[in-house]
Amino acid sequence: MIEPSPRMRLQQERRKRAAKSTAMALGLVVLVLVLGGGVWAYATLHGAQQTMNEQPEIDERLAEVLTPREPEQPFNVLLLGSDIRPGETDARADTIIVARIDPEQKKVWMLSIPRDTRVEIPGYGEAKINAANFQGGPALAVETVEEFLGIDINHYIGINFRGFQRVVDTLGGVWVDVDVEIDDPKAASHGSRGAYHIDPGYQLLDGEHALTFVRSRNFPDADFTRMRHQQQFFKALADQATKFTNVFKVPALVKDISQQMSTDMSVGDLADLALALREMGSDKLETATIAGEWRSPYVWTDEAQMRFLVDAMMAGRSFEDTATTEASSVDPSTVSVTVRNGAGIEGCAKAAGDILQGQGYNIAGVGNANQFVYDRTLVVYKDSLEAAEQVAAELPTGDVVESRGMYEFSTDILVVVGKDYSTWASVQQPPTQ
Repeated sequence: MIEPSPRMRLQQERRKRAAKSTAMALGLVVLVLVLGGGVWAYATLHGAQQTMNEQPEIDERLAEVLTPREPEQPFNVLLLGSDIRPGETDARADTIIVARIDPEQKKVWMLSIPRDTRVEIPGYGEAKINAANFQGGPALAVETVEEFLGIDINHYIGINFRGFQRVVDTLGGVWVDVDVEIDDPKAASHGSRGAYHIDPGYQLLDGEHALTFVRSRNFPDADFTRMRHQQQFFKALADQATKFTNVFKVPALVKDISQQMSTDMSVGDLADLALALREMGSDKLETATIAGEWRSPYVWTDEAQMRFLVDAMMAGRSFEDTATTEASSVDPSTVSVTVRNGAGIEGCAKAAGDILQGQGYNIAGVGNANQFVYDRTLVVYKDSLEAAEQVAAELPTGDVVESRGMYEFSTDILVVVGKDYSTWASVQQPPTQ
């Protein structure tokens, strides 16, 4: 029998491994925080590190492309997860996050990158950013992200979602304010509706439902809502993990999770990370997503917004001090919106309303237009062009027009969903490679 080459073995192992989400990416570290210090903490971390560094994703080239970090200085970590669903054989780079960790401020910035973002992959040319890990493993993913954002990456962490449910269950569940109803069989760990259905409202999510919450992309804007849910969940986890008191469960739990992780980080690196996040609540966690426009087959990045976010993260400022002020000066909660179905496509008005409501807009009514003759989605305004442009930016498509008395509505904005809604389906489940 011919033995497979190391590269072939690496690819075969990578395809077998599943990985997932913001909460999982730092879940191990959150749990390590309760260890405190001393010999026990070191021994637990040391055993976990040995397991993580033995994972097949870690190769020699990764060490060559990572930039050594300065002691006691902020550092950047690429958090990479992929997702494998029932019946699938190839794992996809589903979650791409750059975390900047400041040990002195004890603060973390997490910047999510849409998986279908158009980038230049070194040696491969134009492609989706999630293809970098598939083509060249973590090393190529690091190189691609560095070139895309214009920053250095100091460490890499890859995560497998199989440890996620156990983390949440051991913590006793996580309280989350679920903004929309979720009914997504593809997101659950199994096909029971009890696992894939979540009603909206503030509630305690067990591991099974937490997985569905951070995994589902069954929304009109697909990954953008999913990334927002991941960020929301991790903030809740950061608040509640610090209250975890059963320290005797931690060593076994850390061991379990380490089997689902791969990283270049040493015991000292992990200890620094744990200390940086010690007693960290959501007020010390900044989250943001790089915005873009879906134009099949890519998400085309909003370059100005990306630079605002990256500059804020690297300077240690709040994301809201830059991106929100410059790109979103209108408070969504002060904008009332009427949504009408102008396409005759069942559910399209509700879908648009759900997107806007999820972003904080005041949805005053959803219904049908007088006629189903609209080819393009319209965002109609009376007084505030700025509010209309901001609403249009939240939707996959939308032409901003002034009412001039031609449209009847009593709210600040009228959204008439046109027949181009049919193209939104490609956003709901965009290709992955």
